[in-house]
Amino acid sequence: MNYRKTQNLSFVEGIAYNAAFILTQGFIITGLAFQFNTTERILAIIGVIPMISQMLQIFSPRLFKISGNRKRAMLISASIARYSFIVIPLFLLLNLRNQYLLLMSLLIFGAFNSLTGNFWISIMKDIIPEERAGRFFGLRNLLISLSSMILLYFYSILIDSLGDQKGFLIVAVLGAFSSVISRFLLGKYDDPPKKTLISGNIFSKAFKDERFKKFLFFAFFWNFTIALASPFFSYHQIVNLRLSYSYLSILGFIATGVSMLFYFFWGKLADRIGHQSIAEFSVFTASLLPSMWLFMNEHTFKILLPVDSIVGGMAWSGINLTLFTLLLGIADASNVEAYFAVFSFSSGSGALLGALAGGFIASWLNLFKFELFGMPFYGIQFLFLAGGVFRGISWLLLKQVKTRKEISIPRYFFSTVSILGRRAVSRPYEYAPIIAKARESFKKRIANKKTMKVEKENQKYIL
Repeated sequence: MNYRKTQNLSFVEGIAYNAAFILTQGFIITGLAFQFNTTERILAIIGVIPMISQMLQIFSPRLFKISGNRKRAMLISASIARYSFIVIPLFLLLNLRNQYLLLMSLLIFGAFNSLTGNFWISIMKDIIPEERAGRFFGLRNLLISLSSMILLYFYSILIDSLGDQKGFLIVAVLGAFSSVISRFLLGKYDDPPKKTLISGNIFSKAFKDERFKKFLFFAFFWNFTIALASPFFSYHQIVNLRLSYSYLSILGFIATGVSMLFYFFWGKLADRIGHQSIAEFSVFTASLLPSMWLFMNEHTFKILLPVDSIVGGMAWSGINLTLFTLLLGIADASNVEAYFAVFSFSSGSGALLGALAGGFIASWLNLFKFELFGMPFYGIQFLFLAGGVFRGISWLLLKQVKTRKEISIPRYFFSTVSILGRRAVSRPYEYAPIIAKARESFKKRIANKKTMKVEKENQKYIL
């Protein structure tokens, strides 16, 4: 059966959903949260709701059984999630700016989107051949990243030009509209026949796989680490460094542009040398970045923030692509929903603990500011440093997960450069024709330029 229509729809639907989803991420959600007068502790939870809401994945098998098929289950959860976003612009319009109203609406949006993702992944696993998974999802992430670049800049321009109050109202309306479009497109998906439904205890089924248990432990600790500090990077930029939304969108533009390039590159390379190699390299690179934020202040941000955007774009594109494909590779095809539900519960549990710990620590650290050798330091920056140390521990845990890994990234590039170097030295005659052709082409260009110059001089005399 040809599922080309669903493959194409997944690109458009992903872009539409992303137009709403990016409003719940980064500096946009931080600014939106300020419109609802949120505290540091609530901000910490709001910032990691997409991760926390994964805990509800354990209910996806039950919804699967009740609905009878994956597509119906996906549309039920997607309807609740996508339509729930509409209340956010309504709250702003009616001036109901209570932090708990925003928290509850985002929790519903995140929780049911998480359930939707479970069934979406199950469907796509049967639609996309495993040997093409890296390239397909790499291209999909590439297109979604392109839309993020455009939308983030557009949203930030609206906010800066219209002011926070009107600007956030307009972008929330646009996000709600995009969310509804996403739900409509999901209804057009194909649903390949699936002979078996999940039965029994999903935890016992998944925990029989030793390799999957190691991956779960990594996922728990990794999400704890990310949730601990991630909501406060944007907080530091907006509150302490007082950067404009337009400037932050340009940084996001850079990071997303780098991600686009590397989604395509990582996707092709992962199919060749293994997704685990990309994942390990990306997590290690991401673990180095938070320590740089210890020195992020009013005097250094013009240098450090672009570096963070470039390196972060490279690292997070690899993480977002390969952690997903690693799960697909580990999961039993007949029980993929159970595996994904347990994985999501573990990830969400780690994120919840990280957010609670991060919010408590940030509310205390935020009281401190001091100078050392003329350089200002904010207390919250030490939370970033702790996050970097924990990311390094996560990298060690990921290395314990054994999936297909032909060669590590550093060794792969070292081997490639070494082979090319030896080839150029030991077999230089292969390059002689190339060099000769290049030299001949150069001579022809010089001769043509001289001829054109003479012709122009002759025309002057004729005139």
